[in-house]
Amino acid sequence: MYVAATKQEAVKMKNILLAFLFLVSITFTSAQEHKKSSTFISGLVGTAQVSNSGSGTNSPVAFSFGGSFGFPITGNLYLYTRGTYTSKSNFQSFYNTSFLNSQTGFSDELIPVTSSFSQLLLNTGLLYNFYISEVWTLGVNGGASFSVINQDAKLKGGHVISSVNNEAIWGYFGGMIVEKLWDEGDVSTFFEAQYNYARSDASYRISALNTMNFTFGVRYYLTRH
Repeated sequence: MYVAATKQEAVKMKNILLAFLFLVSITFTSAQEHKKSSTFISGLVGTAQVSNSGSGTNSPVAFSFGGSFGFPITGNLYLYTRGTYTSKSNFQSFYNTSFLNSQTGFSDELIPVTSSFSQLLLNTGLLYNFYISEVWTLGVNGGASFSVINQDAKLKGGHVISSVNNEAIWGYFGGMIVEKLWDEGDVSTFFEAQYNYARSDASYRISALNTMNFTFGVRYYLTRH
């Protein structure tokens, strides 16, 4: 039985390796024809959902906008930077009262509050493109992230029980991009899904800060090699 299991694992590894080599060969061939190793700038809009640590719930989906920049290192690999701003006001959430800045002696329970939230999110890392065809590209990116958070929570009467101003948090990100190049050759449109994870030592953040972005954008290639 052990020998049979070992053979099955070997077959699986062989199939995975063959699939990987096939994808790399397609990517290399397409990259030779594609000639897309050029600097680009992008504008993007979309939605984001951020976990409000200490609240027990997520914030509602919020509007997000920003831009990105890529500088080619090789034919497929880019230095990738991206910045987005997300904001949502006057939405209901639930906060754990033991982590609020209040002197009223609340017990350890969840209470409904009116919240406002904003996040400036900056990403720096690498983008690797798989050139599937002349016009279609699949990109995978990842690296370090830096967030600036502003967050307020008010009781129904308007009393502010929690306020976070310009909190800086470091983390990391990973994402995937599907891109289509148009006839002009210098302009493309793309869809990007990106996940960000950040951890703070602040006492009022009992868990990680997670951000999920879904954006649509337009990209312009500045130079052609």
